[in-house]
Amino acid sequence: MAESRSIDSPSFVDAVIKYPERSAEGGRISGNKEFTFGLEDHTMRIRNARLRPAPFAERGFTLAGRTTDIDFESEEEVKSRWHPQACRIVADLTGASEVFPFLGILRGGEADLGGGPALMAHVDFNAYTLRHWVATLAGDRAAEFSGKRLVNVNVWTPVRPVERSPLAVCDATSIHAGDFMNIKFGKPETIETDKFRGGFDSGGFVLGYNPAHRWFYYPDMQPDEVLAFRLCDTLDTNMRMTAHTAFDDPTSRPDAPKRMSYELRTIAVVD
Repeated sequence: MAESRSIDSPSFVDAVIKYPERSAEGGRISGNKEFTFGLEDHTMRIRNARLRPAPFAERGFTLAGRTTDIDFESEEEVKSRWHPQACRIVADLTGASEVFPFLGILRGGEADLGGGPALMAHVDFNAYTLRHWVATLAGDRAAEFSGKRLVNVNVWTPVRPVERSPLAVCDATSIHAGDFMNIKFGKPETIETDKFRGGFDSGGFVLGYNPAHRWFYYPDMQPDEVLAFRLCDTLDTNMRMTAHTAFDDPTSRPDAPKRMSYELRTIAVVD
């Protein structure tokens, strides 16, 4: 699948990655375009991942497949038909005994759903936040997962062919732990009501610029493709996390339709 779509694709593009300033440490993100710190534009080489396959365990991301008969605008259908597929993908990649899906979001399109593509290098959640989320999602079984290894995997798929604003992922082996900066989500006064934070002061990471970063993307992604990438692993002290961001592809047609995609966060419980 991936290889067959690489024939006419460029081997790389040089494009702007929007990096948070190093002063972002301790800042807050309260919306797709609302944060307490500034961004820096750095032109980076973004390589064609279709031409450079590597195992998920090594590089932190990979391409998988899915069925295309899912209506992502239907919350009921997403839960009944997409969640099981996504959880199987994550279990196969991680060897998880159980996978919890949460915080799915439909992004983009003409209405800029979800605020549109997120243009900032970041990682979704930290270990503290994952442990709170798994306790919430597990309900009466929460104690069963206390202290277990949790791996956050994002499962991202196009709803229609991607002709602009593709997703770039950074090779986890090219990131130094010191490049990550801690941030919090939302405004302090909305902790109790902010669904995204689950009613607690959740946090994650943004990525500071480092010229050593190796960025990748999958050109011309189609609705039968899924990009799975590993984020926080509660037992990984080296912080081998896959930062990611949308970017403006300089090879896109000016009149190309806006990207529309669905991303689902998952927590893999690994024994």
